[in-house]
Amino acid sequence: MNNMNNKESKTKERCHYCNKKLKMINFTCKCNHKFCIVHQNPHNHNCSFNNKKICQEKLKKNNPLTIHQKVVKI
Repeated sequence: MNNMNNKESKTKERCHYCNKKLKMINFTCKCNHKFCIVHQNPHNHNCSFNNKKICQEKLKKNNPLTIHQKVVKI
């Protein structure tokens, strides 16, 4: 029984995309998954994280709308 518990605790992490065992160097993406060196780029692992949408939301939040006033002719 004791040997079985040790094996379970020593399981190495695996790449979320290709399921290879991760070595000393691994990469955590913004989608909160770990990847190997080959799949570290978001385009290589079909990342579901939408960075564009988050940036747009930040811009909307930090830049309030301004109300344009008419120019009075003299």
